Amino acid sequence: MFSHIWSHIRPVTAQQRFLFVVGAILLASALIHGGIAVVALLSGQEWSGPISWRKPVVFAGSFGMLSLTGAWILRLLPTTRWLWVPTLMLGVFSLTEVIAITIQKWRGVPSHFNQVSTFDAAMFGTMAVSVLMVVLALVIFLVWVLVAFRGNGGERVAAIVGLMSLIVAGYIGNQMIEVGTAQTSATGSVPYEVVFGADGSAKLSHFVGMHLIQFLAIIAIVSSARRRLVLVALAAVGGLSVFGSVTVTAYTGQPWIAPDLGAGALGVLGVLLSLAAAILCLRSFDRHDNVIQTRTPVRVG
Repeated sequence: MFSHIWSHIRPVTAQQRFLFVVGAILLASALIHGGIAVVALLSGQEWSGPISWRKPVVFAGSFGMLSLTGAWILRLLPTTRWLWVPTLMLGVFSLTEVIAITIQKWRGVPSHFNQVSTFDAAMFGTMAVSVLMVVLALVIFLVWVLVAFRGNGGERVAAIVGLMSLIVAGYIGNQMIEVGTAQTSATGSVPYEVVFGADGSAKLSHFVGMHLIQFLAIIAIVSSARRRLVLVALAAVGGLSVFGSVTVTAYTGQPWIAPDLGAGALGVLGVLLSLAAAILCLRSFDRHDNVIQTRTPVRVG
């Protein structure tokens, strides 16, 4: 199975290799800082908080996976030099975001909402610009997928739904910045954790929106050709239901583990549909002929 997945994500152009290198660097950083975080936890330090090892670990991991996902999307598009624009935007500004967060942690100061010194304000501003540029790159990729896609139907659904979820997650992240900045201005200190309302976990909603595309991509790659579109559609409905549920609880100020009946039912339905899609996908893979396929890039322009 792993060789089959690799055959569908292996970089075959300079653009794809660039994003793979960026992703590898970021995931390596996540692993290194993860080891440091484990030692810190054993010594009594907290995992959460404005100054914790969680941030360099989680942000490096998330942006690393995003870069690898960008390389997968490039495999489904015609090769053209103009794709270097969103490719460089995604890779360079993903690196910039994670580097800024990591530097602030090693300095022992908060990375977010910290404008105590000129340097801190510059780092926070750099992070804001980096996120904006990454979201803009994702918008460009989405437009390209809509007008010049070269994959199959299941991959198309996975790419479109996944990119749209990423863009919404970016919007939620921007809302978190606004709420956190307001809390910092009101209290004079960086908040321990940004919540919406009383107990709304915007962080969880942001996380689900960012990583739905990886789930859909795996379903699209592993499923048999005969069932691919149906299973990706099922996974998309399930994933979007979970995303919608945690987003509703966030914006209504509810804890995601104690939602109201509507949000809770939507979340449970989403989990069940997602699990069903994953199980059926694995069963489908066991039966279909796993011929390793390598797409020949179609050059345009």
